[in-house]
Amino acid sequence: MAKSPNQLSASEAVLRMAQKRLKARDLVEACLDRIEAREGQVHAWEALDPDGARKRADILDKRSRPAGPLHGIPLAVKDIIATRTMPTTCGSPIYRDHVVGKDADCVTRLVKAGAIVLGKAVTTEFAGGHAGKTHNPHNLRHTPAGSSSGSAAAVADFMAPVGYGTQTAGSVIRPGAFNGVVAYKGSYGWADMTGIKAYAPFLDTLGFFAREANDLALIRAAYGHAPADPPAQAPRIGLIRTPWWEVAEPYNRKNIEEAAHTLRAAGARVREWQAPENWANLMQAQHRIMTKEATQSYAKERARSSHLFSPIMHSVMEEGDAVSRKQYADAKKRRRTALAQLDDAWSKFDILLAPSAKGEAPSGLGNTGDPIFNRFWTLLGTPCIALPFNTGPFGLPLSVQLVGARGTDDQLIAWARWVERKLS
Repeated sequence: MAKSPNQLSASEAVLRMAQKRLKARDLVEACLDRIEAREGQVHAWEALDPDGARKRADILDKRSRPAGPLHGIPLAVKDIIATRTMPTTCGSPIYRDHVVGKDADCVTRLVKAGAIVLGKAVTTEFAGGHAGKTHNPHNLRHTPAGSSSGSAAAVADFMAPVGYGTQTAGSVIRPGAFNGVVAYKGSYGWADMTGIKAYAPFLDTLGFFAREANDLALIRAAYGHAPADPPAQAPRIGLIRTPWWEVAEPYNRKNIEEAAHTLRAAGARVREWQAPENWANLMQAQHRIMTKEATQSYAKERARSSHLFSPIMHSVMEEGDAVSRKQYADAKKRRRTALAQLDDAWSKFDILLAPSAKGEAPSGLGNTGDPIFNRFWTLLGTPCIALPFNTGPFGLPLSVQLVGARGTDDQLIAWARWVERKLS
C-alpha cells in the first residue's frame, strides 16, 4: 500500500515534489488531517497556523523550480523558538500570549530553504524539567520525554516530517529515543541561536527530529553545508559503555550490544573504548553550569513573576544560587580536561556508539525521563544522533546514539546513514 503523504520522510517528500508527483499543499493537508485525527490524544501542539501553511504551500506549488533543499516540508517549531505571527509561550503562563513578531534565525533559514511552518510544538516549562501536556504517541500513558516533547511526538505520529528541538541536557536525543524517531543534536555553536529562549547559553544547542538520517543532510543543506561523501569503507566504531552503563536497563544494555554485533557483522571495526574514570564528575559539572546559567537567563522572570514558576523551576533557581564562582569555573575546567581525553577516541574511531537513554519511555506524564546518557555529551559539545533500533519489553521504541568529534556533523550524518541501513 502506498504511503500517505504525511508518512513520507522529508527526503522522500522532497524527491516526489521535484518529480511533480506530490504537491506541497497535499502534504500540508495530509499533516493537518493527521493532526485533526490525533491531536486530541497526543497533544503535541501549542498553536497551529493552518491557513498560513496552506497559503505558503500554494505559493511553493506555483514555482517552476524548488525553492531549496526543504521545498514544501512542514515544520513543527519548538515553542521556545520565536515565530513572527504565533505566540512563543516557552511552556510558561508568564508568556501565554507573547508574540515576538519576528522569526528566529533558525526558522528564517529553513523557510528560505522552502520549508513551511505548520505550528508551535509543546515544550516543557522554559525547556526545563516541568512536563508539558504531550503524550507518547506509541502509548499515551507514557512520557514523550522533554523538553522537546511536542516536536518529537509530532514527527513520530506523522503530524509533521521535521521538528525543531533544543538540548541543554538531553532534550533532543532522549525524546528521539522515546518516540522512535531520528534525532540530531549538532556540535555546540553550529547554528545561530538568535530568537531561541536561552536556558544555559554555554550548553544550549539546536537540534532536529526527522524520519531518516538523510533528512538531516537536507536540514544541514539549508545552512549551506554540503553532504559528506558516502563512506568508502565501513566505519571504525568505539563502543563506549560510559561510567553509567549499569544504570541502563538490562534489556537496553543488551540492545546496544546487539547493535554492536550487527554492525561488526556488516563489516564495521567495533572495539570498546573505556571512558576515563574522572568522567564520573562530568554529570555534576554539567548540572552546575546549567543551573547557574539558568539563574542568569531567568533573572527577569524570577524578579517579576516567580509566583508563576513551577516547583521544579524554583528548585533549579535554588540549585543555581548555591553554585559558587569557584564551582562554576571548576566545572568548565573538568570539561576542558575531558575534551582533551576524548581526543584519544578520535585517534582510533570514526564514531562512538552509546546508549541514548536508560531504556523505554517511563510510564506517567510527570516524569520526562533521566538524561544521564546525554548530559556529558552536551557538556562536551559533540554532535549526536539517535537512531531507532528495536523495541523494549513494553513494545516502546529503543534507540542507539552515535557520537562524533566536534565539527564533524556532516560526516557523522553520513556514518549514520550507513548505520541506519545496516540496523534496518
